[in-house]
Amino acid sequence: MSTYKVGSTVGFRAWRLWFQKRPDLSFWLLFGLLNCLLFLPGLLTSEGGAGFGAALADAPAQLLYILAVWRPGPDVARLHLEWLLLMAAWVALPWLRRGAVRLLFFAGYLAALVYAIYEAALRALFQMEPVFYSQYRMLTEGLAFVVDNASFPLYYYILAAVGSLLALALLWAAIYCVTSQPISQHISPFSQALLGLLVCFGLGQALIYQHHLARPEMVVSSLVYKVRANAQASRDIYETVRSFDDRYVRRAYDYRGQKLVTTPNVYLIFVESYGSVLYKRPDWLRAYSALADELETALDEGGWYAASGLSSAPTWGGGSWISYTSALFGLTIDSDPEYEMLMERYQVDDFPDLGGFLRGQGYRYYGLSSMALELPDAQWSRYLNFYGADRWLRYRDLDYSGPKYGWGPSPPDQFSLHRARAAMRGETDQPYLLFTITQNSHYPWAPLPPRLADWQALNVAGENPPPIDAEGIPHEVRRQNYLNAVEYELRVLVDFILSEEAPNALFVLVGDHQPPRVSRKEDGWDTPIHIISRNQTLVNGLTQYGFEAGLDVTNLSPVLGHAGIHSLVARLLLENYGDRRLALPAYLPQGMPFVGVLATQPEEGEPTP
Repeated sequence: MSTYKVGSTVGFRAWRLWFQKRPDLSFWLLFGLLNCLLFLPGLLTSEGGAGFGAALADAPAQLLYILAVWRPGPDVARLHLEWLLLMAAWVALPWLRRGAVRLLFFAGYLAALVYAIYEAALRALFQMEPVFYSQYRMLTEGLAFVVDNASFPLYYYILAAVGSLLALALLWAAIYCVTSQPISQHISPFSQALLGLLVCFGLGQALIYQHHLARPEMVVSSLVYKVRANAQASRDIYETVRSFDDRYVRRAYDYRGQKLVTTPNVYLIFVESYGSVLYKRPDWLRAYSALADELETALDEGGWYAASGLSSAPTWGGGSWISYTSALFGLTIDSDPEYEMLMERYQVDDFPDLGGFLRGQGYRYYGLSSMALELPDAQWSRYLNFYGADRWLRYRDLDYSGPKYGWGPSPPDQFSLHRARAAMRGETDQPYLLFTITQNSHYPWAPLPPRLADWQALNVAGENPPPIDAEGIPHEVRRQNYLNAVEYELRVLVDFILSEEAPNALFVLVGDHQPPRVSRKEDGWDTPIHIISRNQTLVNGLTQYGFEAGLDVTNLSPVLGHAGIHSLVARLLLENYGDRRLALPAYLPQGMPFVGVLATQPEEGEPTP
């Protein structure tokens, strides 16, 4: 036997004997570590928040409540009810101590850990509550898309597989040890009594607070209540989707008889990750306000006028398709199942969306998607049928052969926008609506393309810049990358507007959602919206809708929701360019809601002390 094997065997035996000679210490150490591990994902994915000290400073008279019931900030000093009950049963009931039951314990613990990771990821990345019915497609199709198109080397997958197996082995070893006969069956009467007191405390919390135990702020957490809340929210969204009837939406957006005399080109451009968090951090606010003032001056010198406000997005940190579909359809879409139902239902029938209204006024409706990784043809056909655009420009239509950047990856937005406009002008004499969403401001916000005086000079063959390790960089670097991406995008968009030749063109620029990883739940769901035109009367009239002159805002209350953009754009066009024989259509600042059971479950509030 080699020296290594002898040393390993001796070391393992010494380690096992140490634990066996100290059953009380070993039991509580392993029990506590495994309990804390179930709360570690929430702590690791948190971007901050009120910790124990801050919570106590805010309410020093509620020390017991903060210690034993509810704490807003994430930490691991909490108690998982099901893990506690499993271990108490193992200690108290000798007939349970079987190998098959130990395997069930391991499976149950692993399920609780996987759920904790799933819950923490959703809250950190998208500020979403765990609702499996709502997130199933995101977790399956979205993950499959990332895996299929990821360019990770083979050894990444090998390391991930080996690491996962090692983690499972360590987890099994810890559970095997804590449930082994020398430890769990030989703890002292004092430890048994302490375990019994913890069981009484946990069951008391469950009896008093019940469904609140599904909330991450509770000191005692329950997987059963979490799954129950998930199932209830899933059922409610299912009922919402099943009960949808579009007749009330068609009545709201019935523009029959309305006629535009002048038909200006309309650009509806969603700016990826452009969030109101820019107003919530002092350093960002200074830099963003200076940039907005500079760009506003450039627009003014070019004969353009701007009005701005904040709009409430229906999604947070991701799910751009939900945001821009809500705007185009004038319907607040709160969940992926609602979106999927609409996608399936309106493959043949037309939805009364903004594009349909403008097509009825003689417009040609264009879409632009510049990502190099395109959807399969079958999926793309469904996408086209759903949105009803006359022509959708994709990467293959841009004739681009230069370096690609970031998410997708994609050409520089400067090139894609100018190339799309050149293609539209070459194809039609009709007025047009162009809808698109920018790509270069997508997470991870680096590397960024150059911005050149001649956009065509970007189309020069070259190597794609290497992607950055978005999670392996300091948070301050990530924050600066985000600010750089916003600045790049706004400068590109203002340059694009200044080069517009059509005299009456209308630009609507709006953020799709708050940026992930650099904003928090407390920052809200609002995004900037800018409406820009050479028509000063049109822009000045936006004050009646709560907008402020210029590119910057002082009022941080939203003036509309994304679903309100449909009726706002239609009304602005008819008010300023219509024949006015009929009364203007109603302005619906929040658009139309889904009718039926509320699709978004309100969060449970803090339990009463």
